[in-house]
Amino acid sequence: MPRITLEFTDELYRKLEDLARRDNISNVEVIRRALALYSYAQEEIAEGTRKLSITEQSKVIKNIVFD
Repeated sequence: MPRITLEFTDELYRKLEDLARRDNISNVEVIRRALALYSYAQEEIAEGTRKLSITEQSKVIKNIVFD
């Protein structure tokens, strides 16, 4: 499995640690999930989707709009 080294600002690293702690997962898993979400968004954009919606119980909570 390939390995990479990343450098973060202190603020970004704190956010990474906070997300990992909140979901009880590793920092690496947070980065993997973020990459998967970014990849999905890019695929949707390539297909012409301009907006993704976050829903809860079929109600839109937030829209993510791509320019």
